[in-house]
Amino acid sequence: MNVPVLMYHHVLPKPGFITSSIKQFDAQMKFLADHGYKTLTSEEFYLFKKKKLKVPKKSVLITFDDGWKDNYVYAYPILKKYNLKATLFIVTNWIEEASKKKGEFDPGAINHGKCKTEIAIYPEKVVLNWDEIEKMSDVFDYHSHTHTHRDAYFKKCTWNEEFPLTKEVMKRRLGIDEKHLCWPRGYYDEDLLAEAKKHGFEIFYTIERGLNRPNGNLERIKRVAAKKDEKWLHKTLRIFSNELTGKLYSIIKPR
Repeated sequence: MNVPVLMYHHVLPKPGFITSSIKQFDAQMKFLADHGYKTLTSEEFYLFKKKKLKVPKKSVLITFDDGWKDNYVYAYPILKKYNLKATLFIVTNWIEEASKKKGEFDPGAINHGKCKTEIAIYPEKVVLNWDEIEKMSDVFDYHSHTHTHRDAYFKKCTWNEEFPLTKEVMKRRLGIDEKHLCWPRGYYDEDLLAEAKKHGFEIFYTIERGLNRPNGNLERIKRVAAKKDEKWLHKTLRIFSNELTGKLYSIIKPR
């Protein structure tokens, strides 16, 4: 058995680079709800991978990266409407900066490029704050996407600093003894993997396509970047729920 893991970043009025439109996202979530898919929590997925939990055949893990405010404005109400669960990998330094003062979502942040332009100047307008994260906790669970995402918007960190800093914030703010880590932009190597393990991380999420079987291997969780509409989702889940087609497709198109 394989559990497909979907990867999202933004949900905004119009689709674009690493962005699903509101219409596309709603259609995809409706498809999951209408067709009886179980959206796993991160803990359920972790236990499934460790062969400690049996999950329904039609299971999927929904993940979001970074912690953009549009996740609260647009994605959260849709997920809640369909009674679905999701995991959000947050950049802890970004959330800390965005939480220093109140800010309403900037409707001018209409794509990923605009959000990246805004973040260093007005993080409170484009990045989630801790209050919003708490409000979404009935739908989302939260894990680390490192402390800075390897972007020097607010501070610079060495890789060796990233791991303890993000763990400290996750513990202090959310009470989590963090073991999940999502690699920024999917970048990692064997040395980084070994260093992260020294800091207590156990399960690692990539941007590589592939199968997620209950085999105890937590080093390279494979994810599929979400695209298009519910027809794309139906096709993708069909491919990656089957061991043969999922393996072939991940070889032909690894990302």
